[in-house]
Amino acid sequence: MDNNVLIRVKTIQRCDGEELKPIELETPGKLGMLNDKYYLIYQESEMTGFPDTTTTIKIWDGNVEVKRKGRFSMELCYREGEKQLCMYPTPYGTIGAAISTSRVEFAFCQGAGHLRMDYILDADNRNFIENSLRIQVTPLQKGTL
Repeated sequence: MDNNVLIRVKTIQRCDGEELKPIELETPGKLGMLNDKYYLIYQESEMTGFPDTTTTIKIWDGNVEVKRKGRFSMELCYREGEKQLCMYPTPYGTIGAAISTSRVEFAFCQGAGHLRMDYILDADNRNFIENSLRIQVTPLQKGTL
């Protein structure tokens, strides 16, 4: 499947009550549906800290699964209202973490839509990072990008 959408990813983080600089990416990608689950596929970049990496996001009923393959490979599952334990890869190494997801909301229709996911990343039981992931998807116009 060729790229069929423009994907805008924005992550807003707060640590110790202070908002950090947002991480933003705008890239062509793919949106599809299989077995009542939506799939977004796109290439990461240096800007997001995951160069040479393909990200696949699977979305359904209060669940988001993020898989990265390439230079940085990982798989994380987010379930609304639940806490998940995981190994969280960073550009500086892998750390043990817990992810508490408080919100997963999404809507997709006719090649467009959005995902919003709020979660807390607890890396060491001391440093809690609040995250809000927002993804906007719009149809890719022919002849662009």
